[in-house]
Amino acid sequence: MKAFFSLFPVFVILTAVGLLSNTNLPPTGKLADYESLKAGFKDPRGTARPKVYWWWLNGHTDTTLLKEELRSIKKAGLGGVDIFEIGFRPDGLVPAGPKFMGDSSLNTIVCAIREATRLNLEVGLNLASSWNAGGSWVTPEYAAKSLYVSKLKLSQPGRQTIKVPFPDIPKKDSRGELYIPLGPDGKPVYQKEVAVLAIPAQKTGGHLDTARIVDVSRFFNSKTETLTWEVPPGTWEIQRYVCSNSGDPLLLPSPNSKGPIIDHFDSTATRMHFMYFINRLRPVLGDFRKTALKNLYLASFEAKNALWTPSLADEFRKINGYDLAKFLPYIFDKQAFDSTTTNRFRQDLNLTISELMINNHYRKGKEIANAYGLNLISESGGPGPPLHNVPVEAIKALGSLDVPRGEFWINHERLDETKDSVDLLMLVKEIAAASHLYQRKITELEAFTSFQNWQEGPGDMRPVGDRAFCEGMSRAVIHGFTHNPTREGYPGNVYAAGTHFNVKTTWWPKVKPFSDYLARVSYLLQETNFTADVLYYYGNKVPNFGTPKNARFAVGSGYDYEIINTEKLLNDLRVQDGLLTLPYGAQFKVLVLDEIVGDDPAVLRKVEELAQAGAVITGTKPEGTWGDSRQVADRLWAGAGNFSKNEVKKGKVFTTPALQILQKMGVKPDFDYPDKGSTRLDYMKKSQPVLDFIHHRKEDLDFYFVRNTQDKALSRLCSFRQQGKVPELWDAQTGEVIPIGVYEQEGELIKVPLTFTPHGSYFVVFSKADRPSPHIREVTSASPHPPLFSYTSRGLEFLAEGTYVLKGTSKTRTVENKIEVEPIGGSWEVHFTKGWGAPEKATFPELTSWAASSDKGIAHYSGTGTYTKDFTYTPSAPSSGRVYLDLGEVGKVAEVWLNGKSLGITWTAPYRYDVTDVIRPGANALKVEVVNTWANRIIGDIRDKENYTRTNLKVRASRELLWSEAPLLESGLLGPVTIRTVKPIEL
Repeated sequence: MKAFFSLFPVFVILTAVGLLSNTNLPPTGKLADYESLKAGFKDPRGTARPKVYWWWLNGHTDTTLLKEELRSIKKAGLGGVDIFEIGFRPDGLVPAGPKFMGDSSLNTIVCAIREATRLNLEVGLNLASSWNAGGSWVTPEYAAKSLYVSKLKLSQPGRQTIKVPFPDIPKKDSRGELYIPLGPDGKPVYQKEVAVLAIPAQKTGGHLDTARIVDVSRFFNSKTETLTWEVPPGTWEIQRYVCSNSGDPLLLPSPNSKGPIIDHFDSTATRMHFMYFINRLRPVLGDFRKTALKNLYLASFEAKNALWTPSLADEFRKINGYDLAKFLPYIFDKQAFDSTTTNRFRQDLNLTISELMINNHYRKGKEIANAYGLNLISESGGPGPPLHNVPVEAIKALGSLDVPRGEFWINHERLDETKDSVDLLMLVKEIAAASHLYQRKITELEAFTSFQNWQEGPGDMRPVGDRAFCEGMSRAVIHGFTHNPTREGYPGNVYAAGTHFNVKTTWWPKVKPFSDYLARVSYLLQETNFTADVLYYYGNKVPNFGTPKNARFAVGSGYDYEIINTEKLLNDLRVQDGLLTLPYGAQFKVLVLDEIVGDDPAVLRKVEELAQAGAVITGTKPEGTWGDSRQVADRLWAGAGNFSKNEVKKGKVFTTPALQILQKMGVKPDFDYPDKGSTRLDYMKKSQPVLDFIHHRKEDLDFYFVRNTQDKALSRLCSFRQQGKVPELWDAQTGEVIPIGVYEQEGELIKVPLTFTPHGSYFVVFSKADRPSPHIREVTSASPHPPLFSYTSRGLEFLAEGTYVLKGTSKTRTVENKIEVEPIGGSWEVHFTKGWGAPEKATFPELTSWAASSDKGIAHYSGTGTYTKDFTYTPSAPSSGRVYLDLGEVGKVAEVWLNGKSLGITWTAPYRYDVTDVIRPGANALKVEVVNTWANRIIGDIRDKENYTRTNLKVRASRELLWSEAPLLESGLLGPVTIRTVKPIEL
């Protein structure tokens, strides 16, 4: 794909087909929505704008440079920052700053918020130095807690008074530190008795029987630590369970900010923690509503030892209807009970812990934040096991926030090692589901996290960003922007993970068009509503997590689905006109059930209620149920089998796959195209789709965001399940709204030929028109797919020579496309920035990558190279067509001037400009600034023991490669550079 678009020089302008006619506007009643969305798409503002994690390494900051960075962030088209203090390696490169939220730290935070307020930027504040929630102010009663046990054997019967030892409390963890304050007696300052059990001796390999376990807690004196009990005959083991601090520390705090994390299951600990921040900030900031501080942020939960809280036993009894004391041995020995008992207790315990964390941490935190005019944002859903121990039902936890947040990575994956491996680092679909179900406007994603250092440009980030949009992201929070409190050295000190997206990044001055692109896509996805055919209930197991789109669950190519959880299934789902309906208006044709376990009859009774009301439901009969749940399941699946319309409303659940049900119902794919090659398309290296999509709607307007997953240009005849509407193309790169002049209604489908650039994407928008505009029905060529062409405001622009057949509503025309190409060949003068190893000026006889240069200074150069060239343009004849400048390939970002006029910045293929109104016959002056990344200069420094760059990350280029092993990246203007002239074809 060296220069794919070098082959595409000629365009056909079809102005006679009525493409510019206003007859394709929506009816007057809907025009306000349409015009409002179009205006917002052109210039998106507010929450549509991407944000950044603003890393403050070791809490070391400079307020003057903080202000400069905020001004640069505003200029770059970003909408705000999340202040995130983090500890970094004790290597002396990043000095230790003041204690987080101490007076000096507070003054710096307030300074940043005030400057952001002046700039109309949005600020979020992470509620810890690193994560999880916690800090030096957390006292033992509010710190995270765990359960400890001591054991002793008794074999002499009769009444006895026995000293039962206090459990051993570990003093250090794998990191060498635990925060468990001890009293003068060597015992933890915080301790609370939970239970004392007497357990009869078991045969080796045997299982405990709760009927034989004796709860002797009432006979235990905690002050004297003695048990007075009539010991029955036999051998007994006395187990004393005590709750004390787990000692879980903040994971990566700044050096002066170490401390314990809070008890995330205790509402009083949550209140203490939130109010600590509010009481520190409010006296100096005043009413938060009048400042840029809009959000408080909680990072993903990654505690290692936290397990218990004083209210857990009571909450367990309240939720599950029985006491947990006799089941405590399970916590320390997962084989203590038989598998049936273990499965039942584990589910009940997990549900209790999930409810405690959701209600006492996330919901309580939101309640407190909202009371002071702030939103709460968190990665409350994960990533879950096995990556992290996040003990919650994810969608419910995410729905308890003002803004749910997930994460995705670029060029890195973490699989869960199951047979059907799922990438745990693409956590988007469940976040979007929570936003939809709980009617939150925004689905935020920690975006473009990476272990690559300075190797990507915006064009490299686009494919995975577009994938996240197609899974439901509606705002990117780019990970991340590291504050550099010094003017010395490039690329500066940065946090170890993340795409390095800050003022010291080479291409930062040219990043705004990329920010605009992210904002335009985000704007439309925030202002419209997700739509799908299938509702997927992801089961009642806890913890529970939604996997990436089309991973463990998929309907089939061309169909999408929403994930629903137990809370929303029980409380909100109804049947209306035969469709499964949620209160905010979303409707679905089929409900698919995943695994239902335990004795949770409310879920199955709800399923039965929906089925009797006419819902189409399918799923495998649950095997892991008992009690009332088993009885309801037997009824629901009695005689169930293949789907039949005649069986609907009989209170049955089918076992037919959702795709087959939709096909039997005559429901065409919502989005379709030829040569898919599979009915199930996913991203887990099994069956990659050529095109991917997401469908949103607002009133009578339908928005399909469609992306090309391939690194080559392609064209497909795409089908959209729409009737009586007119299509338009909304281009998020430019903000243009372009009529689509080729489409055909076939039954309930509108077929549209679409051409995509490599990894290209755009919205295809359908609106009802007063009357259909004149249009071409079909464009064909010798290829089995439509020819490569673009829709523009002027008509169609074909991208290759050839013979094309245009079938209109009344006649068919054949056109011959001819191409005129003028290569801009010969040598180029290139100027490099002084002081970075390259000569200040060099002549390139032909366009090649800097990395291929025999001059090491050029091969290892990072930064801007300015290409200049004078060339002569000789038009073949006067023409009313268009003239394009095509740069070929670029590594990584370019900005162009022709005859002194700026043509703008180009950051993704095709690197091409319309120069019709700028180019002139005869002499022309061309200037191209090209910027690569820091990678090549760092590699050069490592290989040649030079010291042009200064950074704390001079060892690894990525998780896989050292800098000494990493290859140089193609850089500069790679070409070929050509002038491509349109020869109009009159109709």
